[in-house]
Amino acid sequence: MNPSVSVVLLAFGAEPWLQECVGSVLDSAVKQLEVVVVDNGTEADLAALAATDPRVRVIGDGTNLGFAGGVNAGVAASSGEVVVLLNSDAELLGTTLPDLAAAAASPDAGIVGALIVLGDEPDRVNSWGNPLHILGLSWAGGFGEPASSAPAAAEVASASGACLALRRELWDRLGGFSEAYFAYYEDMDLCWRCHQLGLPVTVRSELRVLHHY
Repeated sequence: MNPSVSVVLLAFGAEPWLQECVGSVLDSAVKQLEVVVVDNGTEADLAALAATDPRVRVIGDGTNLGFAGGVNAGVAASSGEVVVLLNSDAELLGTTLPDLAAAAASPDAGIVGALIVLGDEPDRVNSWGNPLHILGLSWAGGFGEPASSAPAAAEVASASGACLALRRELWDRLGGFSEAYFAYYEDMDLCWRCHQLGLPVTVRSELRVLHHY
């Protein structure tokens, strides 16, 4: 399965890893690909970034819409059958993007996340899926654990918003991120609503993303 893919990421502040992030997306073996970069108020030269490849498009006027609002705007401006959310300080490894998109495109899939590993310690976990405590707290699941100990595929309360994918149809059914969160917990809320539809939220450890965090 080779769905068309829209990768949405936000640019805010200095963005020292933005070039590497976008480069890792463009180097992925995805035939139908667009990268939507949302200007949430960044010092990076987004015009120069967009000029490097016609698949890169910049939207936004520099207003900080928050993570939730910025992502919603980026997805609304995109057209791929599969939407991939990626942090601007993250880099896709190997065949993560095409494999992630193919997994998320399956009709019975819910939200699919990658294993997020630490940029300065890539053999250590940043998140293998985030748990939800009964009191409403959540945290980076498996933080600091050996990446080799991550389960091959696990259903989790929430995939990390640093890298997750879902069908556009499912994004629309879920209504996107709740902008009441502005930043943080919007990924947990989205995943919780996915569970309520009876669809799984899964993290697959062979799909890896380096997070400079």
